[in-house]
Parts: sequence; structure tokens; C-alpha cells
Amino acid sequence: MSITGYLSEFSLPEVLQFLQTGKKTGLLAVQLLSEPEEPTEHYFLWLYNGRIVSAANRLDNRYLATLLCHQGYVTALMISRLIRRCPPDMSLGIFLCTRGVLDKQQLKALFKTQVVQQVCGLFQLPDGCFQFDPKAPMPKIEMTGLSIPATEVTLPGLRALEKWDSLQEKLPSPQSGLRNLVKGRPNVSINQAEWNVWNAIDGETSLLDMARRLQLPIEDMQRIAFRLMVVGLAEEVPLLLSAGYLQSIEPTPVHKPPQKTLFGLIQPSRPVNSARQSTSQEKAKAGFTTVLSTRNPQPRADSPKVSQNFLSSLMAYLRRRPKSS
Repeated sequence: MSITGYLSEFSLPEVLQFLQTGKKTGLLAVQLLSEPEEPTEHYFLWLYNGRIVSAANRLDNRYLATLLCHQGYVTALMISRLIRRCPPDMSLGIFLCTRGVLDKQQLKALFKTQVVQQVCGLFQLPDGCFQFDPKAPMPKIEMTGLSIPATEVTLPGLRALEKWDSLQEKLPSPQSGLRNLVKGRPNVSINQAEWNVWNAIDGETSLLDMARRLQLPIEDMQRIAFRLMVVGLAEEVPLLLSAGYLQSIEPTPVHKPPQKTLFGLIQPSRPVNSARQSTSQEKAKAGFTTVLSTRNPQPRADSPKVSQNFLSSLMAYLRRRPKSS
């Protein structure tokens, strides 16, 4: 089943994590979105059971051969002859080792240049689209015979990333927490900063509070948390706003109307239209009189309890008030 999407919706680290978790085999093609007058850039990653086995920026089966010539391992004429003699079921890198053209250390260095460095550079793409084809054949001529889990390319690539503009919306919120997804020690090699954050994860502390505790800028904390998330070590957990965050927000000043007291009870003053003031007072007085003179009134369930002394004082106050003309 082919998978397509945009890097603005699913970042390349997230796509690689998905392919590794699902142990997918096939070709991941990435195209940079550019202006119509600009040349289109393409990148290709081959995966086998979720592990990256090759990378190239062309599909003519000559990227690895060109890289070998640039590294000074072989000449163009020599590599053409070796490619013709390479068995179809053997990767070119392994075949060159059997012929003594490369040793194991040179093969590892070649794989790092071909795959690790190239994939790390893809994390800086501003935007693009991708397509994964599970039916694409494995190009033996473009393979060294080595492979690497996608997460082991993702971590160094994100650590070296300088501009995070394309991934800014993917970063976890400062008010969110983190939950461990792996019991015990991490199954991925992490550096000291990532290890400190890993030890601080408890599922209840926000990234903002962890950043203060570890004395890290919140931007660095978000990026470290994102790295732990895309390699499957942690997941974001929504939390309530922390007390520290609430204290850092200045409350909006609210104008309070003047207050006056009536029999020791604070009563807020409400602006009343002068034309209606006398009428409102008459209605209020009549309402009070009606309520207080009712025989055996049935109290409402939500009515407040009023003491007998308060009612007596209120009745005396109403009798002393001059009648409105």
C-alpha cells in the first residue's frame, strides 16, 4: 500500500519512525516543493524491515559509483567493470570488499557518507511531499550491504539541526508533560542532555517546570522532548496549567464598582437610571414588605439563611425611611 503526504503534516522524523515501527520495506521518495522556475530536487531512501539500507538523489543506479570515484577508492573505468561483474543478488559494497577494493572501515565510512549525512541534511528541508512505495525493488548497485535503524539517523540529524522553522509546529507545548514509553534504560543511544530530560520525566511535570529545574531554555527543552518522542522513547501528555506558569501571567485589571454596607453586609453599588430610581426603590420596598408580611412563607431550597435579628433590624429601617412623594 502506497503512502503519500506532505512534510508540513508529517515531518520526516515522524515518517521514518512510522516506517521503522512498522518494519516497512520499500522506497521513500521525497520531493522539495519549489517555485515553478526553480529545478525540482528529489531524494530517495530505501528501507528494509524498517532499516535504511541506501540513499541517493537520483534513480540511475550510479550514485554510489559516483561517490566511490569522488572518495578516490576507484576510477570511473574500474567501477564500470566491477559493476558488470557484481552478482545481481549481492550488494556492490560487499562485492568490493570480497575483491579487496574496500576494507570494513572504508565500507563503514562510505555508508556514513551515503546514508547518515545525506538523511541528516533532509531534516532541514523547508517543505516537501513524500511517497512510500512498498513494491519498489532493492537496488543492489546502490547498496553497501550495511543498514541502520531510522532512529539512529534521526537523533544525530536533529541534534545538528540549526534551523527549526519547518519543525516548530511539531514541538510539544511548554504546558504539556512527557510519559515514558520504554521501561528501564532507553533502547536508543542518547546524549547527556537527553538523558537528563529522560530522568526528569514523570508524566506530571510540565516541560516548563522541567526546564526551570534543569536550567535549560524552554526552546531547548521542547527540542529535546521532540527528539525523545520521534525515536519512540516518550509521548506528550496534556497537563493542567502549572502554578508557575499561572503566576507568570499578569492578571488583566478589572474595574470594581464602589461598595457600601447595609447592616454590616457588603452590597455592590449598581448604576441606576435617575429617572427610574424612585420607582425601583418603591418596588424594592414593596417587595420587602410583601415577603416579610407573608404568613408561614415556604423557604426556597436555594434561599440563604437570614437571622431573626437581621430581619428585625431591616423592618425597623424600612419604617424609619421617609415615604417617597
